[in-house]
Amino acid sequence: MLTPMDIHNKDFKRSFRGYDEDEIDDFLDQVVNDYEHLFRERDQLKEELNRARKDNEQYHQLEKNLKDTLLVAQKTAEEVTSNARQHAEELRENTEKECQNMRCEAQLEIDRKKAEAAEKIRAIVVEYDRLVREKNQFLRKIKVSMESELAVIDKTLEELPDPDREERMASSQQEGFGKEQVAAEEVQEG
Repeated sequence: MLTPMDIHNKDFKRSFRGYDEDEIDDFLDQVVNDYEHLFRERDQLKEELNRARKDNEQYHQLEKNLKDTLLVAQKTAEEVTSNARQHAEELRENTEKECQNMRCEAQLEIDRKKAEAAEKIRAIVVEYDRLVREKNQFLRKIKVSMESELAVIDKTLEELPDPDREERMASSQQEGFGKEQVAAEEVQEG
């Protein structure tokens, strides 16, 4: 492409009648072509600049809209966060109250069950004492009955003749056992 220096430094050869017309025409054609090219390029650049300005305006408008949307979103987020905090605090307080009520109800239930258990234990102890007394009375009656039966048996044994005793004594004397041994045997049998 032709530069301004090229145009400025261009020397034309002199001919008889002056400059060479063909050379000048060629040069002017080249200048016209380059300028036409530059003119088109300039128009194209103007259009691109206008499009860029429009795009820039749209981007500025979009940026403004985004900022506005961001502000609205930020305010909404703050409101939601504030509401959530408030709701969470209310929920915490309600939960705390419910837990306290549940603790109270549980304590009342525990106290009631302890009282019922203590009452059952008292009833069991009373029943146990009654059974022990009845057992002792029964055993005393059995003992008295057995002792009286043993006394009757002992008296009956003393009154009845014991043929085995006489036989044992006789055989003891024959074998050389003394009365002491016979007495010891009677004690063992008795």
